[in-house]
Amino acid sequence: MNEIDEAEVLSAARSGAVVDAAVDGRKRTVQAALLRRCCRELKDQIDPHGLRLNNAIVVGCLDLAGLAVPFPLRFEGCEFDSAVVVEGADLFELSLTSCPRLPGLLGNGLRLRRDLNLSRSHIAGAHWTSGSTSKRSAVWLCEAEIGGRLLCVNATIDGQGGRSIQADRIHVGGAVRLIQQFTARGEMRLLGARIEGSLDLGGAQFESASGEAIDIADAVIEGSMFLVEDPAGHRPAVHGRIHMGSVQIAGRLLIRNATLEAPESVPQDSGYARSRSSGACLSAPRLSVGAEVTFAEHCEVSGTIDMSMGDMSSISIGENCALRAPGHTALDLTNAEIRSLLRLDENAAVEGTIKLAGAVIHGTLALHGQMSHPEHLSLVGGSAMTVDGDVYLDNLRTNGGAVTFRSAKLGSLSAARAQLLNPGGYSIRLSQAVVKGPVRLIDGFSSTGLVALNRTTIDGRLHFTGGSFACPAPSSSNQHGHAIEAISATVHGSIDLGWKTVSPSVDFTDATTTFLADDPATWPVRFTIAGLTYDRFENPQGVPPRPVWDQAARCVWLSRQTVFDSGPYEQAARVFRQHGYTAEAEQILIAQRRHARQVSRSGATWPRRAIDAIYATIGYGYRPARVLWLLAALLVLVAVSLEVPAAQATLRATNGNGAVYTTSGLLTTPAGATASSSETGPSPSISADSCGDGEVRCFSPVLYAIDTVVPLISLDQRSTWYPDPHVSGGELMLWWLNLATLLGWLLSSIFVLSLARLSRSS
Repeated sequence: MNEIDEAEVLSAARSGAVVDAAVDGRKRTVQAALLRRCCRELKDQIDPHGLRLNNAIVVGCLDLAGLAVPFPLRFEGCEFDSAVVVEGADLFELSLTSCPRLPGLLGNGLRLRRDLNLSRSHIAGAHWTSGSTSKRSAVWLCEAEIGGRLLCVNATIDGQGGRSIQADRIHVGGAVRLIQQFTARGEMRLLGARIEGSLDLGGAQFESASGEAIDIADAVIEGSMFLVEDPAGHRPAVHGRIHMGSVQIAGRLLIRNATLEAPESVPQDSGYARSRSSGACLSAPRLSVGAEVTFAEHCEVSGTIDMSMGDMSSISIGENCALRAPGHTALDLTNAEIRSLLRLDENAAVEGTIKLAGAVIHGTLALHGQMSHPEHLSLVGGSAMTVDGDVYLDNLRTNGGAVTFRSAKLGSLSAARAQLLNPGGYSIRLSQAVVKGPVRLIDGFSSTGLVALNRTTIDGRLHFTGGSFACPAPSSSNQHGHAIEAISATVHGSIDLGWKTVSPSVDFTDATTTFLADDPATWPVRFTIAGLTYDRFENPQGVPPRPVWDQAARCVWLSRQTVFDSGPYEQAARVFRQHGYTAEAEQILIAQRRHARQVSRSGATWPRRAIDAIYATIGYGYRPARVLWLLAALLVLVAVSLEVPAAQATLRATNGNGAVYTTSGLLTTPAGATASSSETGPSPSISADSCGDGEVRCFSPVLYAIDTVVPLISLDQRSTWYPDPHVSGGELMLWWLNLATLLGWLLSSIFVLSLARLSRSS
C-alpha cells in the first residue's frame, strides 16, 4: 500500500488525528485531488483541528484557488509534485513545514485567518503570475492578507533565477519571521507591505544575482525590524541590495553582527534607477523610523547606506562596526531629520563619506571613530546642516579628507584628542558656520591641513588650548599654506590661543573677539592679523601665568607680521590705553613707526631718510620732551658762540638817526664820519658805551640766542643786532644765525605738532 486512500484520510480528519504517511521509513503518496475534495466537498466532516498530513508525497497539483476552508491545513515533511495553488482562497491556517520538496506557492489574493508557516521547508521554483509581467518567483503572495504570522524559520526559498518571494502589498496581522538561517536565493520583494508586528530577519541569508536582495519599499511596519544574529550565533548576510525607500517603521531598526554587501553591478534589465541603486547596499531614502536605527557589534557593510531625507529618532554605529565604500558615499543622510542622536562609536571604521548636507539633528552629533577614503575630498559633508545640540568629534581619526560643516548651525563643537590628517586640503572646515556655544580644538587635538573658520560666528569661546596645527605645503584649496585661517571670524566669547604647536602660519585677518588669550612667543613664524580686533588680553588656559600687559613682548609679536600693517599696532595700543597703560601704548605706537620706517627705508631718498631719522629721535612724535632738550642745546650753542669776541665783533646795530653801533660802542656818526672825542678829552676810535647812551638796545648773548632760536618769542635782540657781512667773519656769522633760526622753527613746529597729535590720540 503506497497510496493513502480516502477512508484513511477522512477517518483521521473527522477525529482530528494526524495522518502519518510514513511506513517503514518510506513515504506514501496521496492524490492532490483527494485533498481538494476534503477541502471543498467534505469540509463539513473535518474536525476543527483541521487536515493534518505528515510525510506524504502529494501527487498532482494541490489547487485550492478560490476555496473557503474553515479549518487548518497542516503539511509536515511532505513532498509536492507541483506548486501549491491557493490564489484567492480563504483559509483558516496554512502550514507547509519541513517539506523537502515544494516547487512553489502561488497565493496571490490569499486570505488567512491565522498563520502562514513555511518553516524548515525547501521551496524551489520559478512561476509566472499576473502579479508581474517581467519576473518569475517561487512564492507569490501579492495582495495576500494573513491574520496571524508569516513564519519561515530555517526555510530555503530558491527562485531559480527569478525572485524568491513576491508579496507586493501583503498585509500581515502579526510578525514576519524569516529567521534561523532562512535562505532566499533571489530577490525577496514585499513592496508596499503592511506588517502589524515586527519584521525579523535574524540569522537570515539573502543572495541575489539581479542586484536587489530585499525590496520592502513603501512598506509599513508597526513593530520593529531586526537583522541580527540568531540564538545559535548565525550571522545574517545580505549579498545584494536592500531597498527600503519610504518605509515606515514604528519601532526600531536593529542591524547587529550582520554582513551587507552591495551588488557589483546592476543588470541591464533592472527596473531600478541606476543612479539610485548603483553601489548601494541599503537604499532607504525617505525612511521613517520611530525609534533608533542601530548598527551594533561586528557589522560589516560594503557599499552605500542611503537614508537621505529620512526621519529617525537616532542613529548609532557601534564599536567594531565597519562601513566600507572607499571613494564613495558610505552613509548618506542628506536632508534627513534625526530627533535625538547621531553617533559613530570610537572603534567604528568608515571608509568613504558621511553626507549630512541639509540634515537636521535635534540632539547630538558624536563622531568618534576612524574615517578614510573620502568621496570628493570630504569625509564628513555637513554643509548647511543644523545640530540643535552639541557636536562631539573627540578622538575622531581621519585620513585624507575634510570634516566639513560649512554654513552649518551648531550648538557647540568639541574635538578633544581628535587626529585630523589631510595635508592637501581642509582638516576641518567651519566657514560661514554659526555656533551657538564654544568651539574646542583642545587637549591633544592634531590637525595636518587647514583649519578653516572664515566668516564663522561663534557665540561662545574659540579654544586652541593644547592643540597642534600644521600644514606641510600650500595646495589648491590652501594657497598660502596656512595651518589656521579665520578671516572675518566673529567670536563673541574669546579666542584662546594656548596651542601646543602651530606652523607655518595662521591668518586672523579682520577677526573680531572680546579678549585675546595668548602668549606672543608661541605664535608661528608667519601670521597675518590685519584687522584683528579685541578688547583686552588674557593668559591662555592651563599655562603658567605671565605678565599680560607686556608691551615689549607685544611689540616683538607685532614686528613678526607676514606683511606689515599698522592696524594691529594701533589696535594693541588702543587696548593698552583703554586699560590705563598709556605709556605702554605709546611704546607700541613708536614701534609701529619704527617698523614702518624699516619697511619703507629701501625705496626712500636720502632727504626722506634724514627726516625719518630726525623724527625717530623724538619718538615719532610721542616723545616731544626730546625736542625741548634739542632746543635747549641749540640755545646754549648759539649763546656760547655769541660770547666769542670775534663773533661779537661782526654784530652791528643802527639807531633811528643812522648811527651804527658795535657791541663795544658807536662805530659811525649819522654823517658817516668816524666817531671821535673832544679836543680836550681822550680820542678812542669807538665809544665804550655799547648801548649808545640808550640809542640802541643793549646786546645780551643769552637773550639774542633766545630771540634767534625760539621763533614764538621776540625780545628785539635779533631785530636790533645783525651780523655785518662786510667785516671778517660776518658772512659766516650770518649763515650760522640763519641756520639756528631755521632749526629753531623746525624743532618748535615738531614740538607743537607732536602735542596736537597726542591730544587727538588721547
